[in-house]
Amino acid sequence: MKILSLPQMLPSIFTFENKAHAYPLSNIISTAGGIMSNYFFSIRYVFERGKHSKRKEFALFLLLSIITMLMSWGVFAFFHSFIHEPINIFHIIKVGDIVVCKAAAILLVSVINYIAKKKIVFSN
Repeated sequence: MKILSLPQMLPSIFTFENKAHAYPLSNIISTAGGIMSNYFFSIRYVFERGKHSKRKEFALFLLLSIITMLMSWGVFAFFHSFIHEPINIFHIIKVGDIVVCKAAAILLVSVINYIAKKKIVFSN
């Protein structure tokens, strides 16, 4: 997301792709890449196949991922409405506000995402 939101990337093409709007395209594109890799790693290493067919399993996985992606975007925008400046961690390293907000959103939403997929998609 950070690379896509650099001034010479998506913001140079789309005027609405900016800090004030919480970088919607950068967020969606990066999350979509995460969804696809998440599906691969989930079926390969995390969950056992559930009671659904592969097609239905993927459809449910995708639907829940889209819902949690929108949730993640909303949580990111919420955090970003409060955090506008880079944060100094232990006065050692300065972390950008976008990175902090995205990390917080990922942590919060990933717990919801895991539980929902375990109970709905990969349940037996």
